[in-house]
Amino acid sequence: MEPDEPSFCYRLVTAVLYPILLCVAILFIAASILVVATAREDSDRSPGYSMQSSVRLVGVKGLESALAPGAASPAFDLLVRVDNGVNEEYCGSGDVTVSYAGVPLARGHTPSFSAESLASLTFTVNTTTEAIGVPDHLFRLMSAERRWGAAELEVRMQLGRPCRRSFAWSVGLDG
Repeated sequence: MEPDEPSFCYRLVTAVLYPILLCVAILFIAASILVVATAREDSDRSPGYSMQSSVRLVGVKGLESALAPGAASPAFDLLVRVDNGVNEEYCGSGDVTVSYAGVPLARGHTPSFSAESLASLTFTVNTTTEAIGVPDHLFRLMSAERRWGAAELEVRMQLGRPCRRSFAWSVGLDG
């Protein structure tokens, strides 16, 4: 072997290790680009760009004790507003539950909708149940809290695919 000729180990390192290091460097660069691109996409979902919502109670029926003569099923008419501050379109429908003190009183479905990117939309939801009246113990609590001006309904909306978002609101029962 001549003194200027590289050793076997050196040739092995240059033939095997250098290509592996080159592949690792390329993968690192690709991963860095992906992270930067994802971070820019997520910046569209920063607090200034988020999906906001509100609900307003526009109609109530059947809020009487289940023991009352002629008691009817509880029903609530809700006006829902969704402000889509995200750079994506959301569409679909979802389920709505109206509860009082953690007890579900009525359920309903949102209409199918399409919330365009960076747009707002308003729709109504009618909720009802097959049960007659409000359970008596809950009706007594509700009546007392209404006298104090503290009666609040809990409204939950779970949107289905593709966005799978949940919203929850507390709504004053008497305005």
